[in-house]
Amino acid sequence: MEPIQTVTTLASITPARPWGLDIPNYFWFTGSSAAAFIVSSFAHVFGLKKFKPIAGFSLLIAFTLLVAAPLNLIDDLRQPGRLINFFLYGWENFGTSPMKWGVLLLAAYPVLILAEALVLYRPFLVGRMEKAEGRLTRGFFRALTFGRSELSEASLEADERLGFTLGAVGIPLALSVHGYTGYILGVVHSNPLWHTPLMPILFLASAMVSGTGLLLVLLPLAQKFFTNRAAIDTDVMTALARLLGWSIIIDLVIRFFWLTFAVAFNGAERFRLIDFFGHHFEEIAWVEYGLCLLLPLAIAFSPLGRRLPWQFSIGLISAVGVWLFRWNTVIGGQTIGKTTSGLLAYHPHLIGAGSIGAVVANWLAFVAMLCVVLLVFPWDEEMDRHYGKGIEL
Repeated sequence: MEPIQTVTTLASITPARPWGLDIPNYFWFTGSSAAAFIVSSFAHVFGLKKFKPIAGFSLLIAFTLLVAAPLNLIDDLRQPGRLINFFLYGWENFGTSPMKWGVLLLAAYPVLILAEALVLYRPFLVGRMEKAEGRLTRGFFRALTFGRSELSEASLEADERLGFTLGAVGIPLALSVHGYTGYILGVVHSNPLWHTPLMPILFLASAMVSGTGLLLVLLPLAQKFFTNRAAIDTDVMTALARLLGWSIIIDLVIRFFWLTFAVAFNGAERFRLIDFFGHHFEEIAWVEYGLCLLLPLAIAFSPLGRRLPWQFSIGLISAVGVWLFRWNTVIGGQTIGKTTSGLLAYHPHLIGAGSIGAVVANWLAFVAMLCVVLLVFPWDEEMDRHYGKGIEL
């Protein structure tokens, strides 16, 4: 009898957390990608002219983020060969498996973004093809245009219609790609911090904050140091700062609903959440909410929000704040013991799978991929066209 009791006791102890640093980093990448795509669609789909100069640049940022994001999942698997199991097994449970939804979404979404980028940049790629000296380089750009080198007015109008269609289809796809990540957490009944139908919406709202913040950081660097104009579009930066402010407002409203329902009106699980938020009160209240959300919100709608240094600063701070929210949600949620009292401790290791080093490596991979993408696609020429100094089409 004693061995059976021992086994039962061991089975009821909360195991070590299954998800490490890779997962919040993955969530941050996919969310920021969706937000960058939405900003691009403001121009291509909704016709907002103020965002047209950065539409192509935002689209490339969205593509690169999404290509780099799954590297976090591969590292989290510990054995990269396990990746094939996602495609070979479990399809009989597709209807009730958000992870299976994610497999299809992660496969379809980057293809759609790449297709839209190739349509948007086709006239510029044709120009590079005609200027290329080597046969290999010329063939490379010809392949990117799919052999369509015509630049007549009719062909350009056809490209514009196709870009509109791809952008319109891409909006719900972008929302689904990041929404399913929140869905994965929301369906976990055993975790009181995660289990809420608001989790997908909460992830989408915070994604607009991080994606807009990332653009406020990358756009001025790109325009200042990597374009012929060597000048920053202050009007676009101000528009992005205002968009960041409104995104923070929406994020805070949804968080209010989430926290009040979970803590104030939940069942017995609310006491576990009270312990959790009480233990992390200073980190969450003063850093995540005060410094990374409320301060950027106040600056975004103040006269300071029209000044470049402050725009860059609130973009960086808010993007970091959303990463902390991903950390507190994913990692913090797993510190709430299922069958034990109190909170579990988590200390990330420095090197190895799921470590700080792995996350840093993923960020470096993103930077390297972004450099390659920006070298291949003539985003600077496309941007200069909208400022009156580019090629005539």
